Amino acid sequence: MPDYLSAEAQDVWFEELERVVAHGINADYSSTFARYCSMEAVCRSIFAKGEMPRGAYTTEVRKLSELLGISGLSGRVSTGTTDPLNPAANPFAALPDA
Repeated sequence: MPDYLSAEAQDVWFEELERVVAHGINADYSSTFARYCSMEAVCRSIFAKGEMPRGAYTTEVRKLSELLGISGLSGRVSTGTTDPLNPAANPFAALPDA
């Protein structure tokens, strides 16, 4: 883990590390993962204040998480969830209607 990460970014690092490693991410991607952790920590702090992060932040966090395989289609494909419309593949399908 890079020394420059804030305490909040380090929390994100430890929270997400197992997931990115499970998707085949190794030390070659540590700088990308550190950027993701830093930006995710900033977004979380803004959300905690009841505010919305700027669109650029949320877009970049999404792009990095997809690149790291922890969200988006690549994340679903690697975990076997290839059809988001299939109720059996969607853990949220069983939620009650509001």
